Amino acid sequence: MRSIQVAIFEDYAYENFLPMTYTRPAFDLMCGAETFRSRIEKLFCSSEPLLFTREHLKEYVESREKVHVNKPERIDSTTLFLNGLLIPCKDLVRRLLRVPEGQIGVNDGRLVYACFAPSKAREFATRLSKPLTSLDVSQFERSAPSKVEVRDAQLLTYPWEIIRLNADILKIDFASLKRSKAGKVHARATILGKRNELSIGSGSTIEPGAVVDTRNGPVYIGLNSTIQSNSWIQGPSYIGSGTQILPSTRIHEGSSIGDFCIVGGEIERTIVHSYSEVRVGFIGHSYVGEWVVLGTMTTVSESKDGFGTVEVSAGGQRFDTGETKLGAFIGGYSKTSAATTISAGKKVGTASQLHGMVTEDVPSFTIYDKILASKPVEAIFESVVEAHRRLFNMRKVEYTAADITLLKRVYDLTREERRAAGMAQTRPAI
Repeated sequence: MRSIQVAIFEDYAYENFLPMTYTRPAFDLMCGAETFRSRIEKLFCSSEPLLFTREHLKEYVESREKVHVNKPERIDSTTLFLNGLLIPCKDLVRRLLRVPEGQIGVNDGRLVYACFAPSKAREFATRLSKPLTSLDVSQFERSAPSKVEVRDAQLLTYPWEIIRLNADILKIDFASLKRSKAGKVHARATILGKRNELSIGSGSTIEPGAVVDTRNGPVYIGLNSTIQSNSWIQGPSYIGSGTQILPSTRIHEGSSIGDFCIVGGEIERTIVHSYSEVRVGFIGHSYVGEWVVLGTMTTVSESKDGFGTVEVSAGGQRFDTGETKLGAFIGGYSKTSAATTISAGKKVGTASQLHGMVTEDVPSFTIYDKILASKPVEAIFESVVEAHRRLFNMRKVEYTAADITLLKRVYDLTREERRAAGMAQTRPAI
């Protein structure tokens, strides 16, 4: 078999996934039981893939995971470039592993893959520190020796597609995950459905009175997690490692909870990234970034009063999603105060602070409080950093220079959003 490198890249669709993609590449978004990148690695890679993302994320990704980012010079063999928002089916995987050099695959005007010999691959890779545009793809189509229309490519374009597909992807992922029975299930806990559809990792426990329902799909619990008393988890669902599910929590099917989270209340078809904290409340059909804190009784509405379809802004346009249930998309490092309510279909930017009722999209680094203030204001960066430093210390995680640099770059990138909203600066009480 030929030696082949794999490289993962972003295209212009990353904009549709903002604000979550301000602090992570699009391929590091979670869908199902893992990120897009980890799924591609598992299916295609015998070694660490090369990663290509926006320049402001390069240092952070490299420092966090010790991987090669935006380094065309690392290419020394035939390279298969894969779109980072691809969820490949088994048949597509088999075809891609046999793709000839010089061939590109497209789907609805987007590049799905490209396979090049080393010199051409290095030339192509120099263009990938900026996401590929539709114009780039048109140029590749004209110049490539071979072009294929990949009709069966599951290539995500909008964030609500993750919510819609998550339950189905969880079932597929469960089949490829290493299952475990090493954790402890208390004698007074209840398993509804097949016991072999529950995987519970070493060091994890399911306490008395908790119910795990596998009748509609599997439930995966990672290492050293605790499902506390009287909680209810319905499959298909995924709980990462080091996570606490608080007493009497309800987690509905189609939910994915990352590592080292603290989760309470009711979660329905929602993805929660690692190190986030969701206290008692309701979060429905939503996407929650990393290091988010949702205060007690925070409610994210998932439907409109008239039960019509929910509209969402993405990539500078307004879309009718076709979904009658769709909650919020919350960027990393944001937080809500107690009893905050967020309307259906809203986006909350990176490192924003919400209070009261949120009825519109909120830019990054915004203090949104229409109860005490007439309009939202811009948070002072140094105050935001100090609050996050305290949060990291509380969770016993090192707060690094790379963390601060990433936030500063996002702060600068999003400055015009706040200026367009006419925001003044204020120093939050931290």
